[in-house]
Amino acid sequence: MIDLCVVHYNTPSLLMRLLETCHSDYSKNIWNMYLADNGSSGETDSWIGQNLYKYNVKKYFKNENIGYSAACNSLASKGDGEIIGLLNGDVWFTTKDMIMVQNFFDNNPDVHILGPKQRDEDGYITHAGIVGSNIKPVMRGWREHDPDDSLYKDRVQCVTVSGSAYFIRREVWNNMTYHPKYQNLVSGAIGAFLPTPHYYEETWCSYFARHLGYNIVYDGSISMGHSWHKSSPIGGLADQQFRVSQKLFREACDYFGIERD
Repeated sequence: MIDLCVVHYNTPSLLMRLLETCHSDYSKNIWNMYLADNGSSGETDSWIGQNLYKYNVKKYFKNENIGYSAACNSLASKGDGEIIGLLNGDVWFTTKDMIMVQNFFDNNPDVHILGPKQRDEDGYITHAGIVGSNIKPVMRGWREHDPDDSLYKDRVQCVTVSGSAYFIRREVWNNMTYHPKYQNLVSGAIGAFLPTPHYYEETWCSYFARHLGYNIVYDGSISMGHSWHKSSPIGGLADQQFRVSQKLFREACDYFGIERD
């Protein structure tokens, strides 16, 4: 079973697409969905209240805007599926895609974290794996036009994979969350995403996982949609969040002796 942890903020049309698409071929005992609304405006909140009953959402939480990382950690702690899927509200997928994710983990016990291929509505790649090294990560395929989903269908070892669709074995997630040294760094941590304002949460999770000997893979045979450009923050606040997140990430890496940029 996959626990899908979806964090959403002020994008009701994108959330509707996600819910409609994943229910287009819904079947039981494949996934449970946990949804967090991170303090959306009244209009979005009203839409959720009127429409959520239509969908198989296991639990719904309305938060203050606690940030993506904190919301993911909270949602992941609610489930008990053997696979956790941490998802932005701007992705979309089908149950068939989730069956492929489950089969991947079943057939590859040596892989602990998986990133699928992601493309936007116009067929431009938003994720095809991040390779290279901790010091010099290389993002493959970014903004390459791939209208027929034919590029980057390979499987590669990665330094990290995209936080917008990040699949991890729960056992690994828990091992990192409750690692004594990590608990000392982040007192009372309930999840392995570093509690940053907006960025670097999955990069830390991947770097820490590899530091502990876990294996991270991108597999392009599994493909999902991602409207990154429609929900990404812009402007001065995003710049500030990036700087604070980067500082926290670098401090965490240095605390563990993990190489970083």
